[in-house]
Amino acid sequence: MKKEGLTEDQGPVRNKAVNEHRLNFAVARGETQKNVNKEILKFLTKRFEKKQPSKILDLPCGTMLFASYLKLIFPSAQITGADIQEPAVEETRFVKMDLTKEFSLLTDETYDLITSISGIMMFGNTLSFISNCSKRLTPEGTFIITNDNSATILDKLFFLFLGRFRLFKPVFEDSETLIQNVSIQELCRLLRTNGLEIETIKYTSIYVKDLLFFPIAILIYPIQTLYLYYKTKYSTPLVRLMFPFKQYFCRHYIIVARKVSQVSA
Repeated sequence: MKKEGLTEDQGPVRNKAVNEHRLNFAVARGETQKNVNKEILKFLTKRFEKKQPSKILDLPCGTMLFASYLKLIFPSAQITGADIQEPAVEETRFVKMDLTKEFSLLTDETYDLITSISGIMMFGNTLSFISNCSKRLTPEGTFIITNDNSATILDKLFFLFLGRFRLFKPVFEDSETLIQNVSIQELCRLLRTNGLEIETIKYTSIYVKDLLFFPIAILIYPIQTLYLYYKTKYSTPLVRLMFPFKQYFCRHYIIVARKVSQVSA
């Protein structure tokens, strides 16, 4: 992991930087792909510029690196991290729990913001996890979930010639943890069916070497676009968000969703 460089609390100086949608501290890659943490933090400073979230839940929190960043930009918020293993250092409140099961939190405890960074590749029950997250969100609350993209040109070539995706081993050992290859199609479906409206999808984590496959992408993209145009029944904006040209190169994507308020009969 790259060494993070957190600055001291600078009061008005920090708040000014937040309002201008900038981060005045170094953001490490951490336990995800490059630029993911930074992209999310920049988005959050813009989303909550006027009214900061009062309660935040980060899961799985891992080493609590991302939770420490949330604490810097939202100093007045109550931040809770949850994971199956306790972190070496608890930067914020921590709850130990198996995220594939019912959340061991108070039943009436809800959050304005829930973040889940690069975690669902290790969960045995994505449906249960998404459902639990939705239940814990306040009406109009924000849910941010990220996942590795297995639809890059490199992944397609890996599968064509080796029968596997780049990130996942060809054969899983009994103790393997990185085993869940959740497609963006399935993830978007689970979000929608659990009362979450997808606002935006951002692809990130691109490397120069991946651009070597640009000629192949140029050939494939028009064909895929025509196929999606005639074969999908979902709204065009969502299809465009799910299948942009960047999908062929970016190794990670970030989905921002909002909990739809229940309309009383």
